[in-house]
Amino acid sequence: MVRSFLVGVAIGLSYVLPAAAQETIKIGYSPQIHDAADIQIKRDLGSRYKLEYVKFMRYADTEIALSRGDIQLGTLGYASAVVASLRDTEPKFVYVAGLARGAINLVCRNDVVVKAWDDLKGKTFGVLTGGPAELFFIDALRVHGINQADVKTVPFAAPGPPLFQALQTGAIQCSAIFEPLAASAVADGYGYYPPLDLADNSFFGINHGIAVNAEFLKSHRDFVQEAVDSVVKTTTLYASDHQQWIKDMAETGEFKANAIGIGVDHVVLDNSLYLARLDQLAAAMKDAGFVKAKPGNEKLSRYYVYDFLQKTTGRSVDELGRSK
Repeated sequence: MVRSFLVGVAIGLSYVLPAAAQETIKIGYSPQIHDAADIQIKRDLGSRYKLEYVKFMRYADTEIALSRGDIQLGTLGYASAVVASLRDTEPKFVYVAGLARGAINLVCRNDVVVKAWDDLKGKTFGVLTGGPAELFFIDALRVHGINQADVKTVPFAAPGPPLFQALQTGAIQCSAIFEPLAASAVADGYGYYPPLDLADNSFFGINHGIAVNAEFLKSHRDFVQEAVDSVVKTTTLYASDHQQWIKDMAETGEFKANAIGIGVDHVVLDNSLYLARLDQLAAAMKDAGFVKAKPGNEKLSRYYVYDFLQKTTGRSVDELGRSK
């Protein structure tokens, strides 16, 4: 059914199940169209494992749940690795596959003219504070030579009606927001996408990936391999077949199909893990004041486990993004 992934999948089988299939594996997800491959793990593995999906509105909450072992897998922004590497002696979670780049975009009112980066000067922006949207926005401005003081920002603690009402009424002129929320403003007829890409930033627009609790990984490597196989299959399928992506996401009931249909053209699904770009993300976070110090590359590298991607794709670590 439409919301079956919210309550989990637990299908009894007549044969003896492996140990991992006899326990409930909890998977965290966020209501974003770039979580598509995570949500579709149930399609590939739900007949052999007891899977329960848990919804999170913030990566910070997903990270806490993963670190504690309250969930075993989840979608997590890469900034979480930067923060955790500065806090924890050993990783409590690791990334085993990428999911997306970009997926955070500018949307402006129809009566606001933005054709080039310089056109952003003097405009008023609604920005979700303390998360990837703000970081994408700040870093893209810097990369394209726009002084932050030349734009006005109105902070919003969370996406939702207040932000969209502010955009509709003109209290803000544009917003930096994740998909398909940006697409929702376009679908509803009062917004458009300027020809500017916030993912054209210093860290290649890396957004988020599939993370696994470190203790769970030690004893459930077979399941994690299957999950990565599923993620790679789905990201590859959706990248070439947007209609299937739209259909599957619409069936979750999270967003309107017309908004999903617009939003998928503004997301890059990417299952690679970019270590050099993670280092650049950490530098961007320090420059923006998100963290006080930049962790070293050695610390950050412990948060990426390439074994499963290599086995699934047959690509080398360098091909998967270490050297990019």
